[in-house]
Amino acid sequence: MSAKPAISWHSLAFLFAFLVLVALGWQGKRTQEAVLATNQSVSHSLEIITATQEMLSSLQNIETGSRGFVLTGEQDYLEPYELGLMQLEEHRRALQMTLKDREYPDDRWFEELDRNISERLIIAAGNIQARRDAGLQAAAERLKQAGGKQIMENLRALLDAVEQRERLLLATSNRDLSETIERSRQLAVIGSLMVAALFLAAMWAINRNLRIRQALAVKAQAGEARLGALLQAIPDNLYAIGKQGRITALSQANDSRAPAPAAIEPLLVSLQEQADNSLQLHQTTWCEVDCQRTFEVRLVPTGLGDHLAIARDVTELQRSRDTLEDQKVFLRRVVDTDENMIFVRDDQGRFLLCNSAFATLLDSRPEAIEGHRADELAGAQRLLPLLQGEADLLCGSGELRITEVGLTDGLGQERWLQVVKRPMTISSGACYVVTVAVDMSLRRRMEQMKTEFISTVSHELRTPLTAIRGALGMLVGGVAGDIGDSARPLLDIAHKNSERLVRLINDILDIEKLEAGRLPFHFTRCDARELAEQALIDLKPYADEYGISLALDTPAASTQVHVNVDPDRFAQVMANLLSNAIKHSPAGGVVSVALRSDGSGLEIGVQDQGPGIPEEFRSRIFERFAQADSSDARKRGGTGLGLAITRSLVQQMNGRIGFDSQQARGTRFWIRLPLAPAEAQPNVAATATHPAPAHSAARILVLEPDTSAAEQLASTLQQHGYATLVASTAAQARELLGEFSIQALTLSPALSDEDSISFLQSLRSQNAYRHLPVLIVSLQPQRRDNDDGVLRGGAVGVIDWLHKPVDPSRVMDVVRACLNSSGTRPRILHVEDDEDLRVLLARLVEPLEIDLEGAATLAEARSLLDEQRYDLAIIDLMLPDGDGSELFDKLAQTVPPPPVIIFSALDAPVHDSRLALRQLVKSRHDGDELAALIQQLLHHWPPGQVQESNEVNA
Repeated sequence: MSAKPAISWHSLAFLFAFLVLVALGWQGKRTQEAVLATNQSVSHSLEIITATQEMLSSLQNIETGSRGFVLTGEQDYLEPYELGLMQLEEHRRALQMTLKDREYPDDRWFEELDRNISERLIIAAGNIQARRDAGLQAAAERLKQAGGKQIMENLRALLDAVEQRERLLLATSNRDLSETIERSRQLAVIGSLMVAALFLAAMWAINRNLRIRQALAVKAQAGEARLGALLQAIPDNLYAIGKQGRITALSQANDSRAPAPAAIEPLLVSLQEQADNSLQLHQTTWCEVDCQRTFEVRLVPTGLGDHLAIARDVTELQRSRDTLEDQKVFLRRVVDTDENMIFVRDDQGRFLLCNSAFATLLDSRPEAIEGHRADELAGAQRLLPLLQGEADLLCGSGELRITEVGLTDGLGQERWLQVVKRPMTISSGACYVVTVAVDMSLRRRMEQMKTEFISTVSHELRTPLTAIRGALGMLVGGVAGDIGDSARPLLDIAHKNSERLVRLINDILDIEKLEAGRLPFHFTRCDARELAEQALIDLKPYADEYGISLALDTPAASTQVHVNVDPDRFAQVMANLLSNAIKHSPAGGVVSVALRSDGSGLEIGVQDQGPGIPEEFRSRIFERFAQADSSDARKRGGTGLGLAITRSLVQQMNGRIGFDSQQARGTRFWIRLPLAPAEAQPNVAATATHPAPAHSAARILVLEPDTSAAEQLASTLQQHGYATLVASTAAQARELLGEFSIQALTLSPALSDEDSISFLQSLRSQNAYRHLPVLIVSLQPQRRDNDDGVLRGGAVGVIDWLHKPVDPSRVMDVVRACLNSSGTRPRILHVEDDEDLRVLLARLVEPLEIDLEGAATLAEARSLLDEQRYDLAIIDLMLPDGDGSELFDKLAQTVPPPPVIIFSALDAPVHDSRLALRQLVKSRHDGDELAALIQQLLHHWPPGQVQESNEVNA
């Protein structure tokens, strides 16, 4: 395309030069010699300038060719480079010949020129070789650092110096000529120069045109050869369809890889007819007659009236596609069949795969979810709990397990899921996260039903048992008068079996709560010797019934062995082991308890003198309801759950249990517990808001999670003469109870680390705190209005927690402790839905000369509280119209509030407890009134009354 303008241009240049020469012919001989001399000088200078420019052009061709090849890697870009190499030496000699009669440049200039040319050629060759060997990045780096640019600048500077010098000489000649001849001759000189320039330009254009033609010819030959090789190398078959519909195979015919033109001709003709009016690509799939092979046929017009077609064998590709589609269908059927929720997401958060079970969470279909991110889906906020933690998995390995995740699906149903996430890296390096969510909703509902069932059984069984046990106890105790000799054995049997039934129910409920993980443990640092001694004291009456002596073998009295255990649960373990040893020892025998410490652990052994454990029973001894001999069990009593409960309790306290037994020599059960670390010096500042008070002042422990409200209540109590300690959690409260002597405790209805009822029950179950004044104090949350900083709240005192079934004597002791000695007849409110229990309690307290009024519901109890004031309230927590703790708010409004005895079959709140004592919030006393109310409650506390000598401003 560039050759045509070049040829026209140099033809015009020749014509114009001829006309200029004719115009200059009239010049006279007078200026001929001067013009010729000047012409010769100008011509020589132009030759030098031309030679330098050609020299520089060759160098630029070399540089351009090498740079183009480095950047593209295509061989075509080396043509200027190769051409420059061929011309460089020729131009070098031409330049030297034209400069031989010049004083400048000298030999050193040529040496410098040759040295720079040599370095430039070496750099260009090295860049080309680097591109071929190491690739573009390395070649580009070498091109940047080789210094070729600086060398080219040096070469341009050398050649420009010569050119500038020659131009200066040329200008000087012209100036001299203009001074020696008339101005009329200047036109001739200029014309001559123009002619010379035109001739040079024409020659350059011709030369360039020839080079372009030659290059195009070479390129065409190479392209033709390359095309021929390509047609033979490709696995496809190429066809040319002429204007007349004649089909010619362009690639070599090979029946084994593609059909012959005759076989495919009808299809190509049909495609050509469709493509006659269009310049677009036409494509179709074609199968051979025997359907053994499948071809993909494409036809495209060339724009010259004919068409080209390519037939590609896609048989294997089609089979792979079919196989892939089958695998997709298979995978879809598998994951959709699985009831678990399965989905896969990539690092961009897109869902690549999900099954129908997962899609139901959004009330959608998998096809509507796949390929989208969560934020692109309607209702995707429901899925957020399932999408947590994937960023960490994409960065590493391993897996993520989430035990329980709660969410609501698209149908509004609450789901509980167990989630497993694992990363998956594919061959391309992309990392996906595979998530499987197992629906635990049914299991959770079953566990909730089980929990509710246990709670119901606890209430429904213990309530009638309380009535039976209480009535039998009163009869055996002679409340109904003397009992005949014939009736007393029957009453003893009934009373004894009611006690046995109580133990059976308690054991069953304990083992269920242990398995469900709902049996509370309160660990503390205890002296094992004291625990063992207390266990023997508690079991001594039981041992006396069997005529058994108890013995304790411990380390030296100066040695203290401490363990971290729950004292109540430890006592239960020892009671089970000792009662078993007592029952299986002969009358007059000895049951011994031995404590041994090896420095890292403590072993407690309980040895009996019984017949030993049969060999065939030893593997089942810790199982539920396991008993070696059923006849022996009936004779000795027992549920068969004691050892199963004992093992679970010991394991929960980080211990181990086992036994050693020999026939006719007795059995030794042992438990091993880790020793507690050395006790650190107590840091009162860390757990108490105020410093330890003097022993002369009554000390109140304030258990309140709201720190500001707790500090304000403590400050107010201090103004009334009490010393205070503050704990924000149940754990801190236990530490302070063990560290200081506490005369009273205020308990918040809402704790952060434990249920308030559970804490109160645990406290009352310990002998040391059986009569500790406990006030449930509800503090109103602090506001930021005009009452900012004003403490408000209410309080009620809880005397004790009595379990159903309960010992009647225990009820009498607690009630007697609550009666005042003012001379007036006490009035007690008994809130209980079971009429038999109300009758039993009324009969039980008849000798106390009190007025007892019963209420079966919360509504009846509220009505009675509105009518009159009571000196004591006995409340069941589970009532038909709510829980008994709701009455605390009503009681707190009475001045002063009566003490409360909780009388319930519940051991502890159920999982979703409504019994969190959070109802005591309606009573509103300011700070001074609340402190005075607490002071009045403590001053008249029945069993644990604070001595007036310890009170200030009472």
